[in-house]
Order: sequence, then C-alpha cells, then structure tokens
Amino acid sequence: MEESVSEFLTIRLSSRLETPLQWLVWSPLQNEVIASGQLADIKQLNELTEYAVARPVYGLVPTSEMLLTQVAIPVGSSRQLAAVLPYLLEEELAQDVDSLHVQLLKRDNDIATVAIIEHHKIAMWLAAFAECGIELKKLIPDCLCLPLFSDGYSAAEIDGQWLIRQSEVMGVCADTSWLGAWVTAQKAPIVIETPVDNIDDDNEDAALEVDGERVAEDVESIVAATESLAQVTIHHYTPAPVNTPGHWQPQTPELVMQLLAIGAAASNATLLSGPYKPQAAWRKHLQPWRKVAIAAAVVLVALVGEQVLTTQRLEQQANAYRVESERIFHQVLPQFKRIPSQSYLKNQMNAALKSLGGNGEQNGMLMWLSELKPALTKVPTIKIVNLKYDQTRGELRLQATAAGFQDFEQLRSALSTQFVVEQGQLTKQDDLVSGAVVLRRKA
Repeated sequence: MEESVSEFLTIRLSSRLETPLQWLVWSPLQNEVIASGQLADIKQLNELTEYAVARPVYGLVPTSEMLLTQVAIPVGSSRQLAAVLPYLLEEELAQDVDSLHVQLLKRDNDIATVAIIEHHKIAMWLAAFAECGIELKKLIPDCLCLPLFSDGYSAAEIDGQWLIRQSEVMGVCADTSWLGAWVTAQKAPIVIETPVDNIDDDNEDAALEVDGERVAEDVESIVAATESLAQVTIHHYTPAPVNTPGHWQPQTPELVMQLLAIGAAASNATLLSGPYKPQAAWRKHLQPWRKVAIAAAVVLVALVGEQVLTTQRLEQQANAYRVESERIFHQVLPQFKRIPSQSYLKNQMNAALKSLGGNGEQNGMLMWLSELKPALTKVPTIKIVNLKYDQTRGELRLQATAAGFQDFEQLRSALSTQFVVEQGQLTKQDDLVSGAVVLRRKA
C-alpha cells in the first residue's frame, strides 16, 4: 500500500564513487514531479538536504550491484531462518557469506526469495546519508519498483541497462548485449485449446477429406500459437530493444525515475533490517540527549556512591558510640550485666545521674564535684585515688596522694573557703604521701 505522504524524495544510488545519482521528488497528492535532477556523485549528497527535510527518503539500489535469488529451506530451519539463510547460499556464492547482507523478501512454503548485497555498500550509503543529516527510510532493489503484471514481466531502460521485474520479489538487470539470450531462456506457460470443435472419432476421416484445407490452416495456427505462447510477455515503458525475442507490449511512456519513485513508495521490500534497521522515532529524538543522559547518570552514580559511603561511615560511628556507651555503663553500673536495648541503657544511666545529683541545689555528688574542681586545680600535684559521698551525713570523703605534706596543706587551705575540712592522718611511703580528707558544708 502506498504511504499517505504529501511528498517524498527518491534517490538511485551507486557504490561507484564517481557515478552520477538520479533523484526525484514526487507528490502523490498533486500527481506530479516537484523537483528532479542528477548529482555528479555521492559526495554531493548534501545538496539534497533541503529536499529531505520533512520528507521521507527512499534509496534505490541498482539491481546490477546485488542478487535476487531463491533457495530451498531445509526441514526444521524455520525458527532460525534468518541466521541459516546465508549458509544455505554459501556454495552458490563466490564471496564469504560473512561479508554479505542476506535479506529475506518472501517465503513461499519451502522456498525463500532473498536479496544479497555486500555489507560495505550499505555501510557506505548509510554513512553518506548520516553525514548529511538525512534519514534513509527504505533501501529497495530498483527492479522491484517497476509495476507488477500478472501476465508477464515489466521492463524499462535506465543508464544503458534494462531493469526487468519478473514477480513480486524477483527481477534482474540486463545489459542490452545479452538481453535477448536471457529473454529466450524465459519460458511462458503453454496453454492450447484445439480450434477444431465437434469432431468425433467416427467422423474424423470424413471431416479431413471434406475440408482438408481448413484443417491444415488450423494446424498452422496451433503451431503459431504454441510458438507465441512459449515466449514471455514483457510490458515496457521505454522503447523496446531491436531484434530481441519475446512479446514486447508497449505501455504509456513514463519518466523512469518517476516510475521507480511511485513504486518505491508502495513497496514493502527493504534491505534495512538486522544491523541496518532504522531506529524508532523516540530513539532518534533522544539521540541528541545521549551525552547529557550519560553525564547525568555518572553524577547520579557518584551521588549515590557518596551517600552509601556516608551512611556506612555513620553506621560505623554509631556502632563505635554504642560499644563505648556500653563499656561506660558496665564500668559505672557493674551490677547490671545485660543491656537488652539502648533505651534501657539510657534509662538506667539517667536514673544513676539523678541519684548522684541529689534532690536540691546544694546537695548531690555532682554539685560537690563542681565546687571541688577549683581547689584541685590550684594544687595539681594532688591525685584523687578514691571518692565516697554520703548523702545522709552530708559529707564527701577523698582519698588522695601527693608528692609531699605541703601539698595536702595547700589543698586544705584552698578547700577551707567553702568547706569544713577534716584532714586525716598522712602517711608517706616511698616518694608519695597519702591521706584522707573529709569535707562538710559550712553551716
């Protein structure tokens, strides 16, 4: 079915770098040629960029640069047919199948019709179009763009060669020098109906004797019809070649590129499959953003990685704090052997702090220690060995050591400003003096 587009551009390609390329813009709505011309070679493809804007672009592959053929499909090869096809043709081809693109055009029971072309040709054409910013929608064998006839072939001459379409997916490109031999090799079906009617066996001899001349004429017409039907019918759009066998039936003359362009739009045959399949429209629109997307993905991965590392570091710190808090808990409150949860640890520590803090501003061990600090700061040589707080009696007992007796005297003088100081017996052992000090608040 012909595509419902207002206009499209068709270009007949060539793998030979210095071969001219014919092109044409056709409008199905107006049924006329909008523009046409010829490029000196494929290097001038950029001159068609303006015509390719907002128009589908179809590439015609010269049949002379490829092969259309048929191959029998082995039993059990259906599922992997695309992969198997090149190797089914391996013995018939002179080239390495890995260098060839094999496109399945049609399957009829156990017969596959394929198009074969070298990879480097398609790659060269696609690269040339991509360099000019032109998207190639279809790549079609040019002979398959000729009109299709059920009672024979269609043909047109272009660039000194004859394009011939034999069927829906078969065709050839023939030089004029061997076109006659090729046509002679084609066999049309022979269907002959005897023109001698109503002759039965009993009257056959009589009829021949009565009208021998008429029978002879009928036999001659049968022979002529047989010879005529043995030749293929060729519908041609350009002047027929001279002295070439076959029934050459002229059609309304057409500009060959116009004829091919119209057929290209209606054709479903394309070589752009497998590695050459065009990208979906949404992928094409996303292509310019590919680098941005890659950069964004790299940044996102970096951010996620950093977040993961930060989380791991915080978890390690939390584990370290938990271990340290449990160590302090066991040291301060050794009577508790188990710590079922962190909330339990927190509650027990708060209870212990509350008991140490007392019930009033002037009571509690913590208040005593805060008031004791200035005096100890004045006598840094004093080392507290043990503390014992008796809340009931309102006193704090210190067990300390110092380098000499004068250190304890300095401590007593410093504490006397705030407390009633009762100093116990001092003893000296080796180079250390030890003793006890009892503190009470002044009345």
